[in-house]
Amino acid sequence: MEEKNIKSIGVLGCGWLGLPLAKQLVTAGYSVRGTTTTKEKLTEIKSAGVSPFLSECTASDCSSLAPFLLGLELLIIAIPPGIRQHPTKRFDLVIEEIIKEVNAHKIRKVIFISSTSVYGQAVGKIDESHEANPDSESGKQLLACEQKLLINPFFESCILRFGGLIGPNRHPVFSLARKGEISNAEGRINLIHRTDCIGLITTCILNFKGKVVYNGVTPYHPSRKKYYTEMAKLAELPIPVFLSTNKKDRVISSAKIQTAFGFRFMVENLLTLN
Repeated sequence: MEEKNIKSIGVLGCGWLGLPLAKQLVTAGYSVRGTTTTKEKLTEIKSAGVSPFLSECTASDCSSLAPFLLGLELLIIAIPPGIRQHPTKRFDLVIEEIIKEVNAHKIRKVIFISSTSVYGQAVGKIDESHEANPDSESGKQLLACEQKLLINPFFESCILRFGGLIGPNRHPVFSLARKGEISNAEGRINLIHRTDCIGLITTCILNFKGKVVYNGVTPYHPSRKKYYTEMAKLAELPIPVFLSTNKKDRVISSAKIQTAFGFRFMVENLLTLN
């Protein structure tokens, strides 16, 4: 993997997705910086060959980012909104503060990790031309963040809307099995493995285009009933009861980025717990 123009990359948020991404970028030869909000994680980040920075942005101040941003060529914003855990959180205002710092440090390229939750309750086949109409607070704030980034005149943003994230230590089958019942049995899944999230991000770095939105969903869409039955067996969990209530079927397409860059998904059938 080579990129003749971009050498230094910052990963804002070295969590479940951000740290493995940062490691991959180091392996690819980039100079990489990463942030965390906890002192305990600084050593882990450094051991991955990533320059660690302690920083926590709020809805009123993000000045602690200054040392991290200094001289960066590209910034990846990989911090989750966290609104489900903190319903009153204003993630959109946090992004506003980050944008102020990005402008001040004259960073010209930004990749923002968003979510397909911005499509709300839309059904049918959904691509990037579909109107975003979120119904959750998280989706509404993510869409507001996207819009703030896309209209900024001082840098260009690439927005990646990921489907449901799965990978090591993260799979919805565990929470669904605890519920015992799963609604919308015939609705199809729209998930993506962490490996392919990282692949899509690195593809966007290599072929950076600004003012653009891409969906990131694995083109594997069995019914929820079929998929979670197989996953429950794989995880040795009780098979949930599947209900036909709350009927909603949609397939979110990633054809745009696949066609643009010849991207190929590595984890094709998502039948994995790793």
